[in-house]
Amino acid sequence: MKKISVLYYLIFTLLISVTTIAQPEMQEPSRAEYISNRTVNLLENQNDYTGSPYYNVEYLTGNILFEGKTIASNKSLRYNVSKEEFEIRDPRNQESKIVKTILRNTEITIQIGEESFEYITNEKNRLRGYFIPLYKGGKYSLYKKIKKEYIASQRAVSSMASDVAALYKEKIFLYLVDEQGAFTALPSSKKGNLNAFGKMKKEVKEYAQKNKLNLKKEKDLIKVLAYTNSL
Repeated sequence: MKKISVLYYLIFTLLISVTTIAQPEMQEPSRAEYISNRTVNLLENQNDYTGSPYYNVEYLTGNILFEGKTIASNKSLRYNVSKEEFEIRDPRNQESKIVKTILRNTEITIQIGEESFEYITNEKNRLRGYFIPLYKGGKYSLYKKIKKEYIASQRAVSSMASDVAALYKEKIFLYLVDEQGAFTALPSSKKGNLNAFGKMKKEVKEYAQKNKLNLKKEKDLIKVLAYTNSL
């Protein structure tokens, strides 16, 4: 009877060992899935225009983050500004003309060099797309938005004129974001930028004048925001 018990024990132990070895490592689907179903055919994007729909024409090495944590490193990425999407190239097939794209997700951030690209949807301000955070603070933050406007080609109106090729025109917008998450577009005027600070307009004006800061420059705006967030 004792021998039978020992035999059952050995068989039970062996089964547990085999089951443990066979179990795959558990993965978090939300962290693993960052590739969308959409692909891009690069042959369809011929250069019959001036300028570029891309933030940078070349593919650059970058990382993909989910909720602030890196889930993919050293990926070959390129941002198509006009389509609001990131292309990702397969390192095993660099010459392929078909590339995949990254999911547009508010929890996914793309980091290339010193810049991060956050996908933001703000129904209140009717904003959607990738934004570059320039400064983040408790009271105020500063975001940059790049847009590429496509302007169609134009035929010459007379024999004395020339055809005008299609082009992509880049525009840059700065947004002040308050602690409630409201986005306020900063105009190009100094007065307009001051008004964006609302109740802190007076403090901002005095600090900018005292330190000779230009509120139309990104680096000076960041200094002002650092000051307002310290109050």
